[in-house]
Amino acid sequence: MKIPMNLPNRITVLRMLMIPVFLWLMSLEGTAFRWLAAAVFALAAMTDIVDGALARSRSEVTVFGKFIDPIADKLLVLLPMILLTAGGSMWQVWAVMLMIAREIAVSGLRLVAAAKGVVIAAGWPGKIKTVAQMGVVVWLTLQVPLSVYALWIATALSLYSGIMMMIKHRDLLGETANA
Repeated sequence: MKIPMNLPNRITVLRMLMIPVFLWLMSLEGTAFRWLAAAVFALAAMTDIVDGALARSRSEVTVFGKFIDPIADKLLVLLPMILLTAGGSMWQVWAVMLMIAREIAVSGLRLVAAAKGVVIAAGWPGKIKTVAQMGVVVWLTLQVPLSVYALWIATALSLYSGIMMMIKHRDLLGETANA
């Protein structure tokens, strides 16, 4: 089977390829490299809006795009957050671990839903969470003094959106599986 590499899917793959560039720039010393890393991240984050809008406007929504886009989003946000908080306080690390736990739980819910033929689209709380997380990555990259507080706000939004999704789709989790 051939993977449909239309323009929206190529943009999504480009977003994934920008992650190692960001991580590499963060490994270099100097403020200029931090600013460049923030610019690369911001550009990658903007592709998240562009690829979806293009896919819908051009009627090029594909199964591959539906699969790879959320993975690209999670990698784009979580890998930099792990890097940026690893040397920080235990509370920063906890915040990121809570976000990772949320992503695993929501991905599990989506797998259960998919097995039952149900597609769970991202809702507004999840979209706001993603924007907040992306903003936090830029702030942490640029070492903005209030970035730790923004990290906790993004964590709260992350947990809220995950809990709301679980509540909304709790019926999918309550059914008995046939063995």
